[in-house]
Amino acid sequence: MTAIGNLIVKLGLNAKGFEDGLLKASRSINKEMGKMQRSLSGFNRLGRTFSDVGKTMTAGLTLPLVGLGAAATKSFASFDQAMTESLAIMGDVSQSMRSDMTAAAKTMAEQSTFSAKEAAQAYFFLASAGFDAKDSMAALPVVTKFAQAGMFDMAQATDLLTDAQSALGLKSTDTAENIDNLARVGDVLVKANTLANASVQQFSEALTNKAGAALRTVGKDITEGVAVLAAFADQGIKGAEAGTQFAIVMRDLQTKAIKNADAFREAGVAVFDSSGKMNDMGDIVGQLEGLLAGMSDEQKKATLLMLGFSDKSVSAIQALRHV
Repeated sequence: MTAIGNLIVKLGLNAKGFEDGLLKASRSINKEMGKMQRSLSGFNRLGRTFSDVGKTMTAGLTLPLVGLGAAATKSFASFDQAMTESLAIMGDVSQSMRSDMTAAAKTMAEQSTFSAKEAAQAYFFLASAGFDAKDSMAALPVVTKFAQAGMFDMAQATDLLTDAQSALGLKSTDTAENIDNLARVGDVLVKANTLANASVQQFSEALTNKAGAALRTVGKDITEGVAVLAAFADQGIKGAEAGTQFAIVMRDLQTKAIKNADAFREAGVAVFDSSGKMNDMGDIVGQLEGLLAGMSDEQKKATLLMLGFSDKSVSAIQALRHV
């Protein structure tokens, strides 16, 4: 099995472990007052001593409590403002839905490294990505976990995840299906990050820059596409450039296999199966690998040119062969 094939298997078997593998973070606020040290010496009268001690205690206790209260009020106001701003672009949101969304944002703050305000702001980013109030609330846990795993802020996490989902054609009008697809995209991207030499962001950028569209055109699964991107990453081709190289390989494999069908047949490279569906990329690259094995550099390039590949596609294919 080729390196790409191995990656496809690993991504397919282990993608669902994303959520389980995340560390469950909880936030706790420790409120502690410092010790008050007072000197009671030097006073001439006991009554004055008690009076001064009372004033000191009042200042020492009341002022910090007032400060804590002010901070809590400010924090609540900040969260409430974030919720108001986020819901404002969602149209008419009922009070009941707002209450549910507020509770969901606070729960995410308790279970992640993000504040309640940041969770509330995530609704704004989700709404900007086309999610309504109901779908935004359902997507919030997915985006929060993705942001935490990729170490992004909520805005960037939402953009990367929803853009990749759209590029792959995995958006759905059905809420449950849409959230499942969103979660799966996040699962695969995070898992790929642990298997290959590229970041979650770089894989997402590759998908949104032509790779996702190339996969969608031939109905290929995200795991197969990301496995190929992982192979590119191991050769230093990452991010948007990887997306471009991926699209070149996908386009030229199909085009040249059709235009030069006899040459491909003689070379033993089957790009399509008997029904006309594109074969697994790992299998295709494996066949090319076998074809070129033992050849000199000159012979390899001559063979690929004979199959009809351009210099650009030869370079991209050679990068995949060297994993």
